[in-house]
Amino acid sequence: MTRRAIEPAGLADAAQHHFTPAIVADGTLYVSGQVGTDDEGEYVGDDVRSQTRQAFENVETLLRSVDRGLGDVVKVTSYVVDIADNYEAFHSVYREVFPERPFPCHTALGVDSLASETPLVEIEVEAPVDEDL
Repeated sequence: MTRRAIEPAGLADAAQHHFTPAIVADGTLYVSGQVGTDDEGEYVGDDVRSQTRQAFENVETLLRSVDRGLGDVVKVTSYVVDIADNYEAFHSVYREVFPERPFPCHTALGVDSLASETPLVEIEVEAPVDEDL
């Protein structure tokens, strides 16, 4: 199996948290959970909508680095804090990001908290890529 780390400019330093933003392995891009932080690691807001938008912008940065876009995503896993209260806000952004069929496969999980108190959403994706990246 071949494996290559994807660490483009424009994202906060993931190494300090001991993970790689994305890895390409055997024709698939696996994106680590992205949260609503800017390239300095600062959260863009304290609400679900703004954090979801930023998390998807971070996903787009990773996809662009391997010549892909959101339309190439085949699987999304979303973790939403207090999902009963926050799902509609999350899902309104999700519908903007994926407006047309075929939609990616999607699993949305409600969680009590994420790695710290600040993130309200974390998003992982998978997308096919060229083998020769």
